[in-house]
Amino acid sequence: MMILTLTGFTQIAGGVDYSIYDLQYQSNPEDLNSPHVGENVNCIGGIVIHKFGGSKPKVTLYDPAYPDGWGGIAIKDFTDAKNFYNTVNIGDWISLTDTTVEESNGNTQLMFEDKSGFVVESTGNALPESILIEPNDITAPVYQVSPEGWLVENHNAEKYEAMLVKVENIIVTEKDLGKALDNYSLAIYNNAGPNDICWAADYMNEEVEDDDYHQFVDLGSRFCSVTGIIEQYDGYKNYYEWDYYQLLTTRTGDLKRYTPADINGDCKVDFLDVAELGRYWLWGTE
Repeated sequence: MMILTLTGFTQIAGGVDYSIYDLQYQSNPEDLNSPHVGENVNCIGGIVIHKFGGSKPKVTLYDPAYPDGWGGIAIKDFTDAKNFYNTVNIGDWISLTDTTVEESNGNTQLMFEDKSGFVVESTGNALPESILIEPNDITAPVYQVSPEGWLVENHNAEKYEAMLVKVENIIVTEKDLGKALDNYSLAIYNNAGPNDICWAADYMNEEVEDDDYHQFVDLGSRFCSVTGIIEQYDGYKNYYEWDYYQLLTTRTGDLKRYTPADINGDCKVDFLDVAELGRYWLWGTE
């Protein structure tokens, strides 16, 4: 047992040390709950990649030792003073003691309470590169069980929970989806099969204030890529007929728009586009 002095108070650390991977990994993705749910644990931690306010503000951590899955987790600050949330910054590597593992709407999370402690091990760490995946890796809901209820076919996206992912060459095909009617569907542009679709939302986007959607998002909006953190919403076991994953954008830069100035369609505007323009200069004017 060790004693840590943290942000003005002394914390006696109990519990067992686990990595984020230890807390998240399931050999069968259909086993949605952490094997340590309800336990008091220490987390050896990861890099802060996002902070989101609210009545129980949360911090998302990433462990770069697991870049392909099971490497992200969220910590919710249940304390009145919110010292944890207010102290840590993006790029900090933090470890935690005496936190309780909970499942919240299908997401494995750590509860930071008055008994809990944390250490900022280092600052200014590089943020992770997003994981490039296909829309169908995120598993859009396919079963409509009621006019307002949808369920996924499988939970293969579980390993990406709380991780930063990216989908490329996509278009917005529907809006006003999900429990809060703030989800939109992303399909592969000009090549989407019935399963090549995922759901996204902007409620954690720090640059969205009054609207449910970022200003770039509308029906027919085409993007070279959309990046975000994966979150599950599972209300089915709580007698709500919802079970889906959503890609949550966190800033405007997560929405990389396609522009007509990108003549050759490589999602860059550069001299290659100028050369393509030159091939057709004054075409049709003779």
